[in-house]
Amino acid sequence: MALTLARLLPLALGAVLTGCAALSRPSYHGPVSDHFDGERFHNYVRIEDHQIADALRLELHTLTGKRGRWAKWESAPTDTPPRRVWGGELRVTFVNHATVLIQVDGLNILTDPVWSKRISPVQWIGPKRHRPPGIRFGDLPPIDVVLISHDHYDHMDLPTLRSLVERFHPRIVTGLGNARYLAARGIPGAEEIDWWQSVALAGGVRLTGVPAQHWSARTLADKWRTLWLGFVIEGPSGPVYFAGDTGFGAFFSMIRDRFGPLRLAVLPIAPARPRRAMAPRHLSAGDAVRADSLLGAATALAMHFGTFRQGDDAQEEPVDSLRAALRTLSARGTCAPRFWMLGNGEARTVPPVDPGVRCPTSELFRAGAPAPRR
Repeated sequence: MALTLARLLPLALGAVLTGCAALSRPSYHGPVSDHFDGERFHNYVRIEDHQIADALRLELHTLTGKRGRWAKWESAPTDTPPRRVWGGELRVTFVNHATVLIQVDGLNILTDPVWSKRISPVQWIGPKRHRPPGIRFGDLPPIDVVLISHDHYDHMDLPTLRSLVERFHPRIVTGLGNARYLAARGIPGAEEIDWWQSVALAGGVRLTGVPAQHWSARTLADKWRTLWLGFVIEGPSGPVYFAGDTGFGAFFSMIRDRFGPLRLAVLPIAPARPRRAMAPRHLSAGDAVRADSLLGAATALAMHFGTFRQGDDAQEEPVDSLRAALRTLSARGTCAPRFWMLGNGEARTVPPVDPGVRCPTSELFRAGAPAPRR
């Protein structure tokens, strides 16, 4: 296909808009730390910034047919969650992308909620969804807490957040620097936390921000100005880790050392290609298995795949890659973890941590397919 200027410019614009909006935001001001220099945040291990070049490269790969195949639209199972769960039960629903409904200890916690058609500043251009959300918005139970891992459009979706605030008035917790931006756009009252900072939730549940290896930007002028992070939810039913968006890092061991055996780890597995661009910022399926081995989670749940096309990966590639990584472990005689890959709208009850079991039976549910009932 000829790379005509008329064809390339709109695609390039769409790529840039995916990571930038019309206006910049105020900078965060706070004390210098091991991940903040007084003006910009950074990872424990510094990564280079090639945002524009990488976005344009992806669009060129689209034009030249180097990107994997995605279906135009795929239906998804739809979960209708219970109003709440108690008594030590932990129920998790994979809604889509990085949106997970965690029901535990009487709380309903929603991560990085996205119900919009596109992950973009505007709804007429930018990456669009290929699968519907796995819970209809009207079927959501009362949402008590919303966690926002960082400010990218596929994780901080303003239309969805406004709808959640209007309907549920949830407590919103995010990284440093995001609350003022959200308040100016009709989403008031967000709480900011730093890496390793904790806040109390209801029912004796504690929430802690933990490191991630990624970056932040809503515009081309505000990169690195707000903090990206993961979260650990600690309560009577055991710790749950939501990684947000991240590359591989030594902080996974730090999380294990601080919080002990995790009942559940929710880990991204895509996009993986092109690897040079993605590796510092995004876990591949193989990286996620490595991360899980450091975390020592009793159960892992895959996220960040199959809904929005963001890299060169084919739609089913993360599924196949995760299967391959687990088969490799088994072939080596290594304990393969219980690692779930659910389709949008699939829900599971997470088994409790059993200290007497050295290696849980490996379970891998294929996205969108019927899975064994627990």
